Amino acid sequence: MTLKQLPSTSELHLTSIWPVIIKRFVWSYALLAILITLSLTYIHQQYTQNIAKGMLAQEEAFVASTKQVLQKEMQMQLMVLQMSSRANVLANFLEYGSPISRQGLENLFINLAVTFNRYDQIRLIDMQGNERIRMNYNNGQPAIVKKQNLQNKKNSSYFQESIKLKKGQVYVSAMELNMEHGQVELPYKPVVRFATPIFNAKGNKVGIMVMNYFANELLEDFRKQMELRISGQGMLIDPQGYWLSNHNRSNEWGASLDDVDQQFKDLYPKAWPTVSQHDDGIYHSKSGIFRYVSVKPFNLDSIGMFQNEHNVNLTVVERSKQITDWKLVIFLPNETINEHSIFNTDIANYAIVLLYIGTAAILLLLLFITEQKRKEIQYDGIIKEELNDLYENAPCGYHSLDNQGIILKINNTELSWLGYQREEVIGKPFTDFLTSASVTTFERFLAQLQMDNTIEGVVLEIQCKDSHTFFVSTSATSILEKGHFAIARTSAFDITERIELENRLAYIANTDVLTGISNRRHFFQEAEQYLQTEQAISVMMLDADHFKKVNDVYGHDIGDEVLKSIAITLRAALPEQVVLARLGGEEFVILVANLNAQQALQLSQQICVKMANTPISVTDDKDIYITLSIGTAQRDFYGEEIDEILKRADIALYQAKETGRNQAIQST
Repeated sequence: MTLKQLPSTSELHLTSIWPVIIKRFVWSYALLAILITLSLTYIHQQYTQNIAKGMLAQEEAFVASTKQVLQKEMQMQLMVLQMSSRANVLANFLEYGSPISRQGLENLFINLAVTFNRYDQIRLIDMQGNERIRMNYNNGQPAIVKKQNLQNKKNSSYFQESIKLKKGQVYVSAMELNMEHGQVELPYKPVVRFATPIFNAKGNKVGIMVMNYFANELLEDFRKQMELRISGQGMLIDPQGYWLSNHNRSNEWGASLDDVDQQFKDLYPKAWPTVSQHDDGIYHSKSGIFRYVSVKPFNLDSIGMFQNEHNVNLTVVERSKQITDWKLVIFLPNETINEHSIFNTDIANYAIVLLYIGTAAILLLLLFITEQKRKEIQYDGIIKEELNDLYENAPCGYHSLDNQGIILKINNTELSWLGYQREEVIGKPFTDFLTSASVTTFERFLAQLQMDNTIEGVVLEIQCKDSHTFFVSTSATSILEKGHFAIARTSAFDITERIELENRLAYIANTDVLTGISNRRHFFQEAEQYLQTEQAISVMMLDADHFKKVNDVYGHDIGDEVLKSIAITLRAALPEQVVLARLGGEEFVILVANLNAQQALQLSQQICVKMANTPISVTDDKDIYITLSIGTAQRDFYGEEIDEILKRADIALYQAKETGRNQAIQST
């Protein structure tokens, strides 16, 4: 603001009191200069602090979301390790070395690599440290390492740590560069190793399973996000202060590389004691401000319902928690803060000069206050618009319900999910947009809000306008009116991909890889469910006659195709509500309910006839016929174990084999 912009009435007033101004000019100017100097010094300090606070506030959401992303990524690896390591075939292979078990495990490792694209290596190691199976990701071309190229890992730190673990424990290594034959692998491969022991049915430890999580994509995403920050100086450091990620890439991996010795404490010696000894905080240094937080990737408390939702039962040992307690650090240099300060602009310098020119500084201060008020009003309007935009276009759905479950308010995000216009939704019961299976869950959820102020993690299946459905995780906070529940403010996150992943992992865990029918593990799970009822239970043990000749004559690949054909034929010959599983090799088992012994025997005989008359193509011009020997057994009494029924069915199967094959025999 220049002197020419002063109101004319003020000019007239100054003219009228000009003699007085001249008399008081010397002492008033000196006093005014001191006051202005003190005021400007104070304002500058406060203004700079406010800028720093504002910049830090902008980083808070990023810090929280980045921490949660790192935590959830590590927790997801625990879930995959848990699902994979529970398979009985791991212990069976380590004990007996079955080729069929090997093939199944190799396929499992390949499937895990293809499905998740996160595992550079997956190993199965015996108690002596010998690799029994190893899968290498090979830049998107996963392959099983040949036996002659397998290594002994007994001297590796992760083997020595993992072999001491108890059942249900997991060792997680520090994030480091992968080494092969004592040398850092090129190009660099940052990995985190997840390892857990494998136990057999007797509870004896028989080996360990190791999954090398390839952290390159995680770190690259972190760096890209850091480039978008105000300063671009975001860091991820390990507990020793070595950089896992740094805006200056040459400082990274000091813990793994001999030619890199820079640590956080070397560049920031005064900040390091505070950053290393506290989990969360802000450190002010002469050169700038550090915002730091401990990631603690295996601390489940900070990510809500994650453990319960994913049923993660593995326990990460304390040593692993210590070596993976990474620090996320954002550094705001003073130069960056000052770049956002109005005091570093030419306009500000000119204004300061004007403040020292006589009484014009008083008017400038008044105008400044007026402008500040205008800016505050403008800022309030912007904040309101941003808050409304955040609500309407948030990455999650928001809606408000009354105590009857009627929709009072809903944001654009959730409307776009549903495919409805706002007027089609407001005033309607929320149950109108749920599948029938989720209505009861929602009613319990609404009833619970009458008693609990906050409910989190309720999974509902939403029915859209175009009839497709998706899953959401819903959380709600109740608002009381005169002590009674009146309104529920609810958020919803789309978790369809997570549900699909869980279903996919369940399928992998329960299905025989070769034939596509139930595997041994799933059969025993289903059998336990059936045996809880009092209905008649029939068990049939089936074995392909002379199957060894098929492998000897046509090879194991044709043998595998024959097993697939047998499974297809059996499924076609059986009713819907029947458990069909492959126990191993050419041996199958069937469990069926509500049949007496005679009916079960008749069904077995029908299967024999069906199989014997079904041609199986082994070459372009050659078909063969496979016959089955079947032993059937009935549950004798409620409470009889499945193993006892299987034993009697197996004896009957042996009799069928010994008395001519291609027949079914009922146990006595």
